[in-house]
Amino acid sequence: MTYRLARLPAGEAARHRDELIALCAQAFCGAPWHEPPRGAVRTVDRLLDSAARKDGFDAVVALDDDGALIGFAAGWTDTVLTGAEPAFELAELVVAPGLQGRGVGRALHDGLLAAGAPGRALLMTLDVPELTGRYERWGWTVVDRRRPAEEEREYVVMSRGR
Repeated sequence: MTYRLARLPAGEAARHRDELIALCAQAFCGAPWHEPPRGAVRTVDRLLDSAARKDGFDAVVALDDDGALIGFAAGWTDTVLTGAEPAFELAELVVAPGLQGRGVGRALHDGLLAAGAPGRALLMTLDVPELTGRYERWGWTVVDRRRPAEEEREYVVMSRGR
């Protein structure tokens, strides 16, 4: 399988809303997320409505040979996870389920972080070995555990110095 990575400027992201929603719905309906389809709409709308206007917003997409969206990663500079100092937050990393485990996610991850703001990078993900183990192999370290008020599941905050 071949694919190419491309930057997705904030101003162009809204044109891909339906594709992003479809991809998120596919990726998040299974384990470990088990999200209903409306979760994909919330994720993408949050990304487009507020995150794309944040300082340091950046997004990378993976496109197959026909130009179809098969994955994306997005992040921005924020203080939400640190509480004070700005850090680049890897906020979304999504790959079509049938293409997971083939290096697309790692390529998106590396492409996004390579262009991100200098300094520390953070992410928050479910506290499950499948996810934390992958990020640890990619150089991340667990620095905190949290249970957001509206969530029943526990999450980890992970850090990667750059």
